[in-house]
Amino acid sequence: MKTKALRVLSWVLLAVAAVGLVVIVRQKMGLETGAKAYDEAARLAGFAPAQAADAPEDTPAPSVTRPQLMEEDAGPAAETPRELPEEARHLENLDLPALRAVNEQVCGWIEIPGTPLSYPLVQGEDNQYYLTHTWTFEYSPMGAIYFECTNQPDLSDFHTLIYGHRMMDDTSMFSSLKEYKSLDYWQKHPSVYLAMEDGVHQYDIFSAHQVRTTEMVYRLDVADMKEDFYLYCIENSDIQTGVMPQRGDQILTLSTCANLGSSVRWVVHAIRRY
Repeated sequence: MKTKALRVLSWVLLAVAAVGLVVIVRQKMGLETGAKAYDEAARLAGFAPAQAADAPEDTPAPSVTRPQLMEEDAGPAAETPRELPEEARHLENLDLPALRAVNEQVCGWIEIPGTPLSYPLVQGEDNQYYLTHTWTFEYSPMGAIYFECTNQPDLSDFHTLIYGHRMMDDTSMFSSLKEYKSLDYWQKHPSVYLAMEDGVHQYDIFSAHQVRTTEMVYRLDVADMKEDFYLYCIENSDIQTGVMPQRGDQILTLSTCANLGSSVRWVVHAIRRY
């Protein structure tokens, strides 16, 4: 009887090991599929992926203004000709039609220059599909970088949310966002760029922190609570950047996992400048 029980236990353990091996192999294949998909995206977009290396240590910190929070409502800034920083200028050459020929749900490209974060931006009909599928519709645990499905893809909303995975390699997708716990990292990489159909838009990062999914960060109906939203982001930030929103500023939130359970996220907030 004892021998039979040991035999059954052995078979159970073998079955568990076999299932685990299948999962590992599938994960590895999915990661390889994802890596190839995003290399192809960079090729079609017309430029190489951003370099993973940080800026040189002697890179000067950006000049930071410290305006009084919502001192006055100056209205939208007038459009003036501007030249993108050298590190972001290649985004002006984004070949969006080439990407859309593969996936019509591609809205643009997101990049933080000098970091590994450089990917096509998509928007699905829900917030589930691109958790497990690349921009080319293939299964991959990398998923895709995607807009909240209820946001306007033209960036016209007061609050725009973009989601991405924090991967085990600590570099791909939104993994590098965790580095914004450090003020030094922010000083080297203070802006997010979105290359869209109407041009390249700059967002200046002003806050980064951990948050629960039940908190106001994940609400999109906050246009009538702008002051509360600005202050919430500033007061909860792990870094004090000195960058202050002004009344009417549109907010971009980048959201990823915090590795602390399904109800906790790490978010980075930025103000739209152009």
